[in-house]
Amino acid sequence: MPRSAEEIAAGLRTRIHDGELQPGDRLPTMEALAEEHDVSRQTARQALNILKTEGLVEYRGGRSGTFVRQKPATRMVRARAMERDNLGYYSGANVQHWRLVEGTRTEVGEVPAPADIAAYLGVEPGTPVVARKRINGDPDVPTHRQLTDSYLHPAAVAAVPVIAGNSGLGGIYDRIEEWAEQPISWEEEITAITPSPAEAEALLMPPGVPLLRVIRTSTVKVDGKVLVAEVNDIRFSAEVFSIRYPMTRRGAAKWPVQPATNDFYSS
Repeated sequence: MPRSAEEIAAGLRTRIHDGELQPGDRLPTMEALAEEHDVSRQTARQALNILKTEGLVEYRGGRSGTFVRQKPATRMVRARAMERDNLGYYSGANVQHWRLVEGTRTEVGEVPAPADIAAYLGVEPGTPVVARKRINGDPDVPTHRQLTDSYLHPAAVAAVPVIAGNSGLGGIYDRIEEWAEQPISWEEEITAITPSPAEAEALLMPPGVPLLRVIRTSTVKVDGKVLVAEVNDIRFSAEVFSIRYPMTRRGAAKWPVQPATNDFYSS
């Protein structure tokens, strides 16, 4: 009985995951797959396209064929902490030397607040907000880069107009702290998303690789009220980077701890 494209792809996927097919190995041609599984060339093509969409294989064009894709041997660990040097704040020692990707610039302009960003800012979706968008990266490693979109609360822009343009030494965080006369409190939320075609192109990502998305909020208290002055939407390749942070002991988990009194599996 002829197999479906999904079944053929599942068989090849298992061979890749089990190591039978190694990175750089050539997969059977469409013609070979079609003959082996008694299916049409179209079905065989669909099976290979499934694996390409998942980022497992790559088509090299012409008569070269389809090969198991070589993935990075290791990921760069992104420690999450706010640090500071003579330029201002930066998030993690291993990105201290990052700069704007060559040939790009920070784009600043007013945009309708996306629904999820609006929820963090506490404004209605579509509210005009100033956004500062850029591509940062390692000058020496082309694939080590990230998209960084900074959305500013209208109240912060009204109080400190300079953050909507050339914000000066130390950048927007220094200007916000000077205005609020207090340190910013930062909090991050990490999720994974499917990149848009534009995001994948900007980050040099192959098909099938998810984005790690870090939403960082910058909070101050103004006139006795808590204000999320800025939301930073950071995206980078989940294949190239991982995230690491320390686990803190809180409450009853602080040492020394009290003996457990119940069995987790029988409660």
